[in-house]
Amino acid sequence: MNRERLKIIGFYILAAFVIARIMITPLQHSLQEKKNVLKEYEDTYKMRMLSYERYKAQEKGKNRESAGAIEKFLKSLYAGDVPFSTIQSEMVEKISALAEKEGLTLLSFEFPDPVSFKAVSEVPVVVRLNGQQKGVVALLGEIEKDSRTLVVKRFEDSKTGQYASQCVMTISAFRLEKYEQVKAEVKVKTK
Repeated sequence: MNRERLKIIGFYILAAFVIARIMITPLQHSLQEKKNVLKEYEDTYKMRMLSYERYKAQEKGKNRESAGAIEKFLKSLYAGDVPFSTIQSEMVEKISALAEKEGLTLLSFEFPDPVSFKAVSEVPVVVRLNGQQKGVVALLGEIEKDSRTLVVKRFEDSKTGQYASQCVMTISAFRLEKYEQVKAEVKVKTK
C-alpha cells in the first residue's frame, strides 16, 4: 500500500506540475509582452519629456526676447518727470527738422491736452505741413525710425497741386508715469 500510495501521490504531483506548466507558460508569454509594452511606453515617455523640455527652453527664450523688447520699448518712452510741454516742443523741433530735410514746410502746430492713462500718458501734437507727397511719405518713414516711440494717430491729406499736398497729422509720444508698476506687470506676464 505504501507503494501504491506513493504512485498516487507522484501522479498528483506530476499532474500539478503539468497543470502549473500549462497555466504558467501563457502567463510567461503575457508577462514578456507586457514588459515589451512597458518598454515602449517608457521610450515614448522619454521622447515626450525631451520634447517638452525643448519646448520649455524655447518658451523661456521667447519670454526673454519679448521681455527685452518690452524693456527696450519702455526705455523709448519719456520719463515721468519730463513736463508735457517739453515733450511737445521736442516733438515739434524733430518734426520741423525732418520736414525741412524732406523739403516740406511746417505751416502750424498745436499742443492738445495730454491724455493720461493708468501708467502711461499720451502727449499729442497736431502739425500742418505743405509740400510734395513723396516728402510726406519720407517724413512718415523717418518718424517711424525715431528712437522715441512716436505714433501717427490721425492723418489727413489734401492735394494743393499736381504733386503737392497739404496734410494735417496728429502725432503722439508717450510718457511713462509708473515705470516700476509697468515693469512688474511685464515680468508677471512673461513668466
